[in-house]
Amino acid sequence: MKKIAFIGYGDIAERASVALDSMGCTAQYGLCRQPAYKANPAHVQLLAGDASNGEDIAKLVSPDIDVIVLTLTPNRASQDPYFDGYVVPCRLLQHQLKSQGHHPQIIYVSSTGVYSERNGEWIDETTMAEPTDDNGQSLLQAEQLIHSSSDHSSILRCSGIYGPNRSRLAELIISGKAVITPAWTNRIHADDVAGFIAYLVQHPEQQQPLFLVSDDEPLLQEHAYARLADRLGMDIAGLSRADEIGRRGSKRIDNRLLKASGYQLLHPTYQPK
Repeated sequence: MKKIAFIGYGDIAERASVALDSMGCTAQYGLCRQPAYKANPAHVQLLAGDASNGEDIAKLVSPDIDVIVLTLTPNRASQDPYFDGYVVPCRLLQHQLKSQGHHPQIIYVSSTGVYSERNGEWIDETTMAEPTDDNGQSLLQAEQLIHSSSDHSSILRCSGIYGPNRSRLAELIISGKAVITPAWTNRIHADDVAGFIAYLVQHPEQQQPLFLVSDDEPLLQEHAYARLADRLGMDIAGLSRADEIGRRGSKRIDNRLLKASGYQLLHPTYQPK
């Protein structure tokens, strides 16, 4: 039986752990700051700890761990949230694995925020990542640390994750603060991020160094907002508009490599609920 360790046990990790449990993977461990606030299902042993603390990483990552899944978040308590939330844990993991001479399968959840395209270009795994802000540069640096930590690593660059308990965009639309621009946007449901993680654990032969994880349908921002507004019983007629593309840029994600792996999307298009 594979032993799986989650570094960062938030929403995506919880969903992935449930999917893995249904596949018979019951030897699971997770590192999070406050296990008492988690549902703590029987199939996951949660450890209290911080991913940016080397001793806590060492408690979780032992030579008998077969798979490490990293689902990190910015450290909002830090002056440099992305560096401390992503780069530091990946550097500590690299050090831990090197000291053990251990090369487990690693699945690392990153972001399409490493791309800087602004004109609606199509991008895929061959597109050069050239982040223009500090956050994107930290994300890319963390990815490089993961690739140097094991020959069996996959980076999952996810587009905008949506699903239950992710209400920021809805709140902006309801408040009238959302601004429509000409940008192309891309989305992936939280269940598909988790589902693809579980799929790669079960099918390591499908592992690639990099996957773009996004659904089948890039949308103009206006159309994405309209779908969500319709679900909320509203319309977007009263929202402000601007010609300037925001900091997230404008790009269209080609997910053909994801689909070629054999994984079938649960939510192939953006249908907010």
